[in-house]
Amino acid sequence: MSEMVVEFNDIQKTLAPFFSGKIKIVMGNGEAKITVPQKTLKARGILNNCANTEMISGEKGAWEKAVVESYAKNNS
Repeated sequence: MSEMVVEFNDIQKTLAPFFSGKIKIVMGNGEAKITVPQKTLKARGILNNCANTEMISGEKGAWEKAVVESYAKNNS
């Protein structure tokens, strides 16, 4: 961990290489601490760029249809 002292007007320029997005500034007891809020990672949508958009319309009811077809196949 390191420490640096910068002029107030140079804060954004100084921190830009280290932080992207939002930062959190906690002030109290005559001090200000800068932290980066932890981003919660979620798996939802992670493979969105791999999706076949032509098949999305057929997704609704696909599981139910597959179960019925499998049941019919196994019981005939």
